[in-house]
Amino acid sequence: AFSTIAIINFMGLAQPYILTEHLNIPVERQGTLTGTLSAINEIVAIILIGFWGALSDRIGRKPVFTLGLFLMSLGYFIYPLAETETQLMLYRIFFSIGACCAPVLLSVSIHDSCQEISRGKWVAINSIFTGLGVMIMALLLAKAPSWYISQGADAIAAGRYSFWTISVFGIFAAFIVWLGMRGWIKPEFHQPDIFRQVTDGIRAARQNPRLAVAYGSAFIGRGDLVVISAFLSLWIVQFGIESNLSTGQSLGRAGMVFGLVQGAALLWSYFIGVIVDRFDRMIGLGVAFALAGIGYSATGFIENPLGSAMIPVAILLGIGEVSVLVASGALMGEEAPVEKRGAIIGVFGLMGGVGILFCTYVGGIVFDNIGRTAPFSMMGILNF
Repeated sequence: AFSTIAIINFMGLAQPYILTEHLNIPVERQGTLTGTLSAINEIVAIILIGFWGALSDRIGRKPVFTLGLFLMSLGYFIYPLAETETQLMLYRIFFSIGACCAPVLLSVSIHDSCQEISRGKWVAINSIFTGLGVMIMALLLAKAPSWYISQGADAIAAGRYSFWTISVFGIFAAFIVWLGMRGWIKPEFHQPDIFRQVTDGIRAARQNPRLAVAYGSAFIGRGDLVVISAFLSLWIVQFGIESNLSTGQSLGRAGMVFGLVQGAALLWSYFIGVIVDRFDRMIGLGVAFALAGIGYSATGFIENPLGSAMIPVAILLGIGEVSVLVASGALMGEEAPVEKRGAIIGVFGLMGGVGILFCTYVGGIVFDNIGRTAPFSMMGILNF
């Protein structure tokens, strides 16, 4: 939990550096290109995410989880080597194959290892470690390009060294998963047809309306998360450059704001977990969407993301983001029978992928054509 989402989120945080310093993409096109790259990520996820969950039901969690982390690490190694937009898109496909696998296996593993009475708190505790990982990534690794430049590297080399640093971290995380999950060899049950398992995950929602609501909540919840990771950094980097900061300095400031968002999410995670366990989980989900709607709508009114007014708004963003993730995950885990859990979580991730595809593609268009806060206003409306 500490490593997986942090590794994924570094892409959205650091990508504006690649667009600006490596490829010299004009500012007025960066929002649309960011949305396109994220859309590519989610098209891959839509194709493969159910397969990864179902495959883990057949051969076990450990080999699939390890493979996902390893593929992401290789993606980070080749990404800063791109010299054209086309190459960047091709390399993003490679990264996306791992990036759609690892979080599904993280979620499956979390729900494999808890009792029903404490599922909300257990999801929340894992969200705390997720928040710690993302916050440390945002506060430390976001400053990596500036640090490498201070050590004598040029702008392009600094970007490559920063991405290669996260690549090494990802390989280390894959090694730890391989060792640490050595007792979880293989589930006691499996179906012979992987694609039938995916179909069963979809069919389960037709039989269980609460599971259908959980799938729908994944559409919004994952969209919430990626709009923050994709457009918050891009907005702050562009604003920082206009305010006479370097790209590296702007990325560092974006990391500070992103870290504040994740810090608020970290501190709030356990409280929303208690709420979700104490009341009906549908009620908890409604509360979570209301909190997220407030946070994203408030962001739409910010003019200076480097000013003091951004502090309370970033806190609201973190609270809203983690509330939806915890509440939707707890509802889905409660309604997923153990023999189909991998397949159901795979479809849950598939719906999240569709949400991300919509929110990032449309978000990129409104970012460039309406305003830099438009994607956040859009998510506020969707949450409400």
